[in-house]
Amino acid sequence: MGLPEGRDLYIEREENNKPYVMKNSHMHDYYEMYYLMAGTRRYFINHTLYNMEPGDVILVGKNDLHLTTMISSEHYYERYLMTFNDNFVDKVCENIDRNLFLSAFKSKKVHVPVSKRYAFEGLLHKLSAECEKTDEYANYLSQAHMSEIIIFLDRCAGLGVVPFDDISVHEERIQQVCKYIVNYYNQPITLAEISKMAYMSPTYFSKKFKKVTGFGFNEYLNNVRIKMATNMLIETQYSVTEIARFCGYKDSNYFGDVFKKIMGVSPSKYRKANYTF
Repeated sequence: MGLPEGRDLYIEREENNKPYVMKNSHMHDYYEMYYLMAGTRRYFINHTLYNMEPGDVILVGKNDLHLTTMISSEHYYERYLMTFNDNFVDKVCENIDRNLFLSAFKSKKVHVPVSKRYAFEGLLHKLSAECEKTDEYANYLSQAHMSEIIIFLDRCAGLGVVPFDDISVHEERIQQVCKYIVNYYNQPITLAEISKMAYMSPTYFSKKFKKVTGFGFNEYLNNVRIKMATNMLIETQYSVTEIARFCGYKDSNYFGDVFKKIMGVSPSKYRKANYTF
């Protein structure tokens, strides 16, 4: 589910009993909040795996690389999924501190204890109901309910009761590789080098990496580099050629092709639409 055109906020409740695996990791310029009511799921965000159990909330920030999939052969799950953009955040933050609002998204995963789930799901239900209405009060109540939800999650995060994520040795190695790429994306990185770091053959590593992250190795490397490039295009005055080199691309034309494939527009058009200076 994405954010429908013309909407600042969208919420959907779904019950699914069929196998569902997101085919590819992706990123987008809006926020995503996923609450699991029943079943199990797994999220991969940027470079970390998160196993989900009932009561878990995953918070995906703008331009976070992410993928959701099954943990096991169990298919059934029930969830709420909310998507919203900066316009909605701006409105909510007229009545709540922006740093408080966005701090929840730094946690990535928050667990709602059993004793608090009825109240939390009540807030989600009220928000969902307002999203279906079109009267003059719906927007105000949606913003108020979202403020309550964020404060609720911040309180839960303070309890420190997130369950331990049990992942295999190979999955842990894939996580470490992803962290390495995020830290050293501007350096030359090869499949041979990175698979050796994970103590796997290049062929086995490629298959395992794709299964865990939803990306091919080069695809993930390019997505990380392009994500960093989008930040530089918005926040600095470096030229496109300089940004390409900083992000690990020797050929600025190739950088432009990769950027457009991932982001849908050229680096110069992206900068023009989002530049903050």
